[in-house]
Amino acid sequence: MKNNLFSLVRILGITLVFGVMVTGCASLFGGGGGGPASFVTGATGGETSVLLRPGLEYEQAFREVIFVLTRHGFHPEMINQDAGFIRTQWNHEWHRVAGRDGVDRYRVRAIVNFNPARDQLIINPEGEWYQNGAWVRGFDRRAAETLRNDLTMAVGN
Repeated sequence: MKNNLFSLVRILGITLVFGVMVTGCASLFGGGGGGPASFVTGATGGETSVLLRPGLEYEQAFREVIFVLTRHGFHPEMINQDAGFIRTQWNHEWHRVAGRDGVDRYRVRAIVNFNPARDQLIINPEGEWYQNGAWVRGFDRRAAETLRNDLTMAVGN
């Protein structure tokens, strides 16, 4: 009887240790394929907006937006001031996740549009997670919140 109880306790102990190791490794490598916690899959849903401060000149607001983006490591790749459009390069440092092969597995970029009346910004923080040889599209909640908050402080109402 004691021998059976000892064997059962030993098996449960080994199972517990193995379970903790698997869970720890899964969280270390991005949850086993789902990306960082701030990543949300899907092509839409990450847009957020900021109303511009009344009286703020459009050119000044445009420069401030670029300043805030670069301060967070988002470097403009495509700028069209006449159209009110800014798109940044992919930022691999926002939440660094590299696989065993050294390939960056997560990237974020910001797309900012001014509405035609030039009184509002639309911010879209695209995110992509590399899984099974392809990039899975989505957006980054943390980037949306951070950029919305900082842009509101810089140019917002």
